[in-house]
This record gives sequence, C-alpha cells and structure tokens, in this order.
Amino acid sequence: MQPSIKVRKGTVEDISSIERLLVKWLNWKIPRQESIKRATKNGEVFVAEKQGKVVGFIHCVIHEDLIDGAPNGFITAFYVLPRFRRSGVGSALLNAAILNAFEKGVVGIEASTANPEARQLYEKHHFKQFVGKSNMGEIFLELNTDEYKKNLEIKRAIRSTQSK
Repeated sequence: MQPSIKVRKGTVEDISSIERLLVKWLNWKIPRQESIKRATKNGEVFVAEKQGKVVGFIHCVIHEDLIDGAPNGFITAFYVLPRFRRSGVGSALLNAAILNAFEKGVVGIEASTANPEARQLYEKHHFKQFVGKSNMGEIFLELNTDEYKKNLEIKRAIRSTQSK
C-alpha cells in the first residue's frame, strides 16, 4: 500500500467525500447524504485517506440472509480513485470490510461486479464466482470464508515470526 494511506471506519464527516467519489465513479448525482449518513452510523463504511483526503471507500451491509439462514455481508459499493489503484488501497479496504463483517457474526460475504479489474481483486481475496441458473450479465462472487481465514492465519503467523 502507498505510504501514508490510512484505512478507517467512515464517519459523518466523510459524507461529502464519499458522495463526491460516488459521483465520480457512477457519473450521476442523486441525493445520497442520508443513506451515507445511515451507513456510516451503522459502521458499514470504511474509507482510505491520504493526507486527510478520502481516496477510496467500501460499503458492506450486514443483512439477515434467508438462503444461508444467518447474517451475511454484501459489498454494495467499492471505489478507489484510479491513481491509487494497484497500490494496496483496495486490498486494505476490502480486508477492513471483511474483518468487520466477521466481527459482526456473518457466515458469508458476497459481492457483484461487471468490472474485470474488480473481479481480479475479489478473486485475489478468495472470492469465487457463484454460478446460478441464469446469466444476469454481472459476475456474482462469494467469499470462500475457510480459505480467507486460513490465509489470514498464515499471514498473522508470518508477521509474528518476523517481529521477533
């Protein structure tokens, strides 16, 4: 990750920055302030900032999943400014959202994307394509939680031996 990039939970002070990134990403503006406010108050948004400016964000909502029979996470929005991509910012945001969702007791985390670069990032973090019975035009990915947790344990073990 780029030096001096900080990932943290979003706050109400980040609402205008998150909205600005949404407009830049989606190229359309609608009133989103109240939605962003609710998401930040619920602890569902993480932001990446450099020198006090928000350069990316991720929103992972926790919901009761009737299919899985337990709480599940869904990444509804995930954007990093182009000049900060491929530098670890997206990975840091994704990991923060995943770990937060696990702490809240989810049994799974899902995402969908039509963007090939985003798909590669998700797959790097152990999301696998879910193949349903119909082709909806977008790729639906589910986190392989066992693989992710195993990989996380390995990374923690490596870090603890390196710090000794």
